[in-house]
Amino acid sequence: MFHLNLNFSDPSQSSYYFPIIIGMTTILLIMNLLIVFLKEKRKQASDPNVSINMTLEPNVNYSMSLEGKKNYLKTKYLIAYIITRSAMWAKAPYLYTLFMTVHKFSMSEISVLYLVDAIAALIFGPITGQLADKYGRRFFCNCYNVSIIINLLLRMEGSRAFAYLAQVVTGFGAGLICTTFEAWFVHESGKIFQGYQRELERYRKRLFKSTNEYDAYIAIITSAICAIVYSIMGIYAPFWISIILSALAWIFVGFTWEENKPLSESKDSLIDQFKEAMKEFEKIEVSCIGLIEGIALAILNIYLFSWTPILKSSTPGGMNVGFIFTNMVLTMVVGIKAYEVLIVICNLDKYISITGCIFLQGVLLLLTYFVNDFFFRMLFLALFNGLTGFYTPLNSFIKSKILKEKYRALLMNIFRIPLNTYVIVILLTLRHMNPFTIALIAGILTFVAFFIGIFLIIKTSPSEQNDINETKELKVDIENDQKPKKYIYTENEHEE
Repeated sequence: MFHLNLNFSDPSQSSYYFPIIIGMTTILLIMNLLIVFLKEKRKQASDPNVSINMTLEPNVNYSMSLEGKKNYLKTKYLIAYIITRSAMWAKAPYLYTLFMTVHKFSMSEISVLYLVDAIAALIFGPITGQLADKYGRRFFCNCYNVSIIINLLLRMEGSRAFAYLAQVVTGFGAGLICTTFEAWFVHESGKIFQGYQRELERYRKRLFKSTNEYDAYIAIITSAICAIVYSIMGIYAPFWISIILSALAWIFVGFTWEENKPLSESKDSLIDQFKEAMKEFEKIEVSCIGLIEGIALAILNIYLFSWTPILKSSTPGGMNVGFIFTNMVLTMVVGIKAYEVLIVICNLDKYISITGCIFLQGVLLLLTYFVNDFFFRMLFLALFNGLTGFYTPLNSFIKSKILKEKYRALLMNIFRIPLNTYVIVILLTLRHMNPFTIALIAGILTFVAFFIGIFLIIKTSPSEQNDINETKELKVDIENDQKPKKYIYTENEHEE
């Protein structure tokens, strides 16, 4: 007769995690009900006859002209992004095993491999970003898919020399999936929503939320499938799955995406264009968000390096990494739902939100350093992951508003320079630090980002800049002889 022996004290037992996973699932269901309630309430409070436009022309044909286009753009972007991310999730868990078993690399040699990757990413990031802005973002999105195929074929060949070359190829493509895909979508959505700024903002908010939510789900599905295939067919099977998915993404992007290259008509040299793009960092919003993102990405990588050894040190009997990963993904989805409630529906101030998120992440990392209990450490790390789920779509939305369109991919890759620099430093000094020291450094770094966020909030407050980068306050026209009734207008001021 089946008997489930629940053990709530031993992390090595699977039953230890059941109440935690059930609790997180319950929270997720409650948040979904809250979202449905808030949406229904907002729908009842809104007037379906009122439309919002950035121009002085009535919005009569909005639903007919834009509804189909925006849904088509969302569909083709999400399909391409999900397939591409699936290819990444398929290979990621098995690279370390490949290095150890096939190439016979030692631990110190593996750290050198990752160092090569980070140096290549640091060098190629700004270059590929600028080239994507000039010669085509769709082209460089497909360059990423091709780079996945090439570097996996090089790795599976078995040569140690090719393994190092594969790391250079990995560094070349590292920033593309996090920058060029997003830059392509922002440009295309801007073309569709010309003159409809508020609708564009809502559309991007929801899209970035959906992107991160689907990414979390696809991580679970792809990891589970590859784990089964790996156990049956061996180490190369997940890599072939990744290659097939990358090829599918390459075909889909090539045949369904339009090209956008905002710098193609510029007669300036690449150096002059780079110098002009650097002037964007004179803007408070761009420089502060760039620094915050660079620090946040570095901290996230520290988290990925250190969460497993930190948890292992608190439980001599072992732990179930699969259940912990499931819990991490659930908390990330909760964070994404929190973003939907606070940012998409309640329209909370974006700079206050991202600053508060960074502050809480720092507190959680420091608590992880000072608390030795396994349950609380797992809880703190899971909550950190949940805040990452909140931060990521919010940061993407902020960048979609503040970055100059023709330099978007370049600027986004420059934002990643602190990340790559810090990863290089960590890899060079890793042998001299334990995971707790790394976590402590990460916690301190978050407070650096927090104070940058406070500075940003002060500098962009209404008293400081009079809301320069915000949409003008909506005003209802009451002069019946000048503008039609039932329409809300804003001043005719377009963002660059």
